[in-house]
Amino acid sequence: MKKILFSILTIILISSSVFADEIKFTASAPNVVEIGEQFRLTYSLNSKGKNIEIPSLDGFRILMGPSTSSSMSTQIINGKVSSNSSYSYTYVLLAEKEGTFNVKPARIEVDGDTKTSNSLQIEVVKADNSKKNSGTSQTQNSTSSEKITEDNLFVKVDLDRKSVYMGEHVVATIKVYTRLNIAGFGDSKFPSFDGFLSQEVPTPGQISLQRENINGTIYNTGVIRKLILFPQHTGKITIDPFELEVIIRQQQAARRNGFFDDFFDNYQDIRVPRKSKAININVKDFPRNKPASFDGAVGHFQLTTTIDKDSVKANDAITMRVKIAGNGNLKLINPLEFNFPADFEVYDPKTLQDLKSSESGMTGSTTFEYLIIPRHGGDYEIPPVDFSFFDPKAGIYRTRSTPKFNIKVTKGEGDAAGTIISSFTKEQVKFLGKDIRFIKTNDFTPRLKGDVFFGTTNFYLAYLLPLLVFIFAFVFNRKRIKENADTAKLKNKRANKVAMRRLKAAATSLKAKQKEQFYDEILKAIWGYTSDKLNLPLENLNKENISEILLGKGVEPDLKDEFLSILDSCEFARYSPSAGSSEMDELYQKSMDTITKLEKNIK
Repeated sequence: MKKILFSILTIILISSSVFADEIKFTASAPNVVEIGEQFRLTYSLNSKGKNIEIPSLDGFRILMGPSTSSSMSTQIINGKVSSNSSYSYTYVLLAEKEGTFNVKPARIEVDGDTKTSNSLQIEVVKADNSKKNSGTSQTQNSTSSEKITEDNLFVKVDLDRKSVYMGEHVVATIKVYTRLNIAGFGDSKFPSFDGFLSQEVPTPGQISLQRENINGTIYNTGVIRKLILFPQHTGKITIDPFELEVIIRQQQAARRNGFFDDFFDNYQDIRVPRKSKAININVKDFPRNKPASFDGAVGHFQLTTTIDKDSVKANDAITMRVKIAGNGNLKLINPLEFNFPADFEVYDPKTLQDLKSSESGMTGSTTFEYLIIPRHGGDYEIPPVDFSFFDPKAGIYRTRSTPKFNIKVTKGEGDAAGTIISSFTKEQVKFLGKDIRFIKTNDFTPRLKGDVFFGTTNFYLAYLLPLLVFIFAFVFNRKRIKENADTAKLKNKRANKVAMRRLKAAATSLKAKQKEQFYDEILKAIWGYTSDKLNLPLENLNKENISEILLGKGVEPDLKDEFLSILDSCEFARYSPSAGSSEMDELYQKSMDTITKLEKNIK
């Protein structure tokens, strides 16, 4: 019984959630098709309907339909039931005429109400005979693949306009155009957009390809990125090329060697780099008759100014809000400058922005909040302020003004006791002259007080010593730069230090009982020291020629034999399991002594 009640309750909840959703009836089809191409016109509904009526389809022939399908999903999360249902009606059409055709809305009955879909616009272009022939050949031979060229795969930065005023927005769309099968994307390099303030326009994370007609040829296009650009200076600005690595999947030509080869196709992924062309945009300056209140705002805006109260006590705060709303470079608008009374203490305005970027530009609002504190009682006035902006569509300047605000300030608590003030009233300014001390005009003789530093020995030394220090530092630095420029001499000078550092690493491996790493570090120290000290490439040194090289540099024969014995011991001990810690200690000490002796013997 409990299971039956639970099932009934679940059905009721699902039904209520379904009916609570807004009923949507939408139509979808490709934007562009070719003459003679078959395509699908699909109507989707999120509720069960009946008696669908489609409009007359001029220019198209219905080959099949409607083919109906439905799906439904239900989720119960934390006691909340959500259900989604979908019903689709699909028609297969054939394009018969060239041109642009409007598909009027369809109608369907849902629970006694008639719902109407959206309309569509489908462009029909001439068929590409080369593509058609290629497609026929490809059907007959599955191993054939289309050649990758700049005509069937390219990237482009599209601008909605190439001549704008400074501060006027430009929509830049970075797209990929293809007539091939794209399997994915690799590395990319976007333009830096120098000279612009750029703002990202939200795009879907998954790139979906849409059909588009480019000069009579249909391409599958995908939007990689979309931005709004606001030019920051006049003249010609160049947008750098966009680079993208596209992964193309093609059928691989292969011989049929087995029975199952007839059922499976072989494919290969090819990485193809593509680079767009640089684009120039012309940025025009503003017309000459700029208003005095113009500060670079471009677009179309509305101005709203309010204060939270017009009657306060002294030292109480007042908030004034200036809201600029509309479409334009809202992010670059500066706060308005008001002529506040001298008795008002005003803090820097706080900026609040509610902005949205889309293809139509940057819309929303920028609000400036001014915190005002009157310090004395009285009747005050905040005069109006003009805000001017340039309207690029009309090509003229427009001005909006704030209203005049009258504020009454009454005496606050403690005001009579002498509140600390940050400014003076105009009545108090005229009394400041009593505090000014006048210049004495009678004769007097100045007297020196204390010793005079000017002209003494210490005075001249204070100038001479820094000069000597500078000369010494300059000479020392020139010498150091010259020594560093001589790479061979520098490596010779640091050879012993580098070798000792490597021997220190060998000692660490010795303590950790890492045998193989210990002998590697010893060999690196010996060979590295010899290469640096003799200024010879490491690859030119070997056991056969090192004897002659060392003897030629004045190394004693006994010391040369010790050097070769270290090399033999390392090469033997690396592959000998009998080498113990005592032999490793002895070899480490012997290597250090040999490098020290070589440092003194090599001329």
